[in-house]
Amino acid sequence: MKNNINCKICGIKLKGKQTLYCSNNCKNKAHQSYAAQQDRGFKRKLEIIKSFGGKCSKCGYNRNFSALVFHHLNRLEKEFKLDLRSLSNRKMSKINNELKKCILLCHNCHAELHNPQADI
Repeated sequence: MKNNINCKICGIKLKGKQTLYCSNNCKNKAHQSYAAQQDRGFKRKLEIIKSFGGKCSKCGYNRNFSALVFHHLNRLEKEFKLDLRSLSNRKMSKINNELKKCILLCHNCHAELHNPQADI
């Protein structure tokens, strides 16, 4: 049974097995727009950060989630970056597999880890 009888985007009457959108074009306006991708990425990152304890695993920083990153423990096992674009456009099963290889760090601890020769 259909929840809507009209497309959520343009209002055209739905046909056949259509349940929310009349076409891929309307579906993409809702799901593939830049705003939708950003929103999905932010929500996923926040959920994942919470599952990692909500703070930098080295220093405990937890004030701004955009300052937290997922650090791959072994760069040779890294298949893709876990930035907002990847978090919004990849399947959660692939993201979860990649997260198993990571720890949560703030940008400062991440930079220090990658550049130990730059200590003052």
